[in-house]
Amino acid sequence: MITSYKKGYKKELDLIRKLKRDKDFPIVVRSAGSRTPIDIVAISKSEILLIQVKTGKGRFKKEIRRLKRIKVPSSVKKQLWVYDKDWKLLYGT
Repeated sequence: MITSYKKGYKKELDLIRKLKRDKDFPIVVRSAGSRTPIDIVAISKSEILLIQVKTGKGRFKKEIRRLKRIKVPSSVKKQLWVYDKDWKLLYGT
């Protein structure tokens, strides 16, 4: 049986590959075992993404509130990506 940790881990790796391949982010770092609102940090020439990754269905209000509370410079974007059969950007600044 696959645990929720393994499920999330696999989807984080999947999104990392997608960011490197499709979105032109040569530097992508996963925050292993993180209990923070940030699972992935992606860096390109012009922007930095702080990403929370979730799987399944849900409204994820708590996660969005946690991301909104983080103060960042204008070059940094906060995002919530959700995987449910396909990737969807649920929240982004």
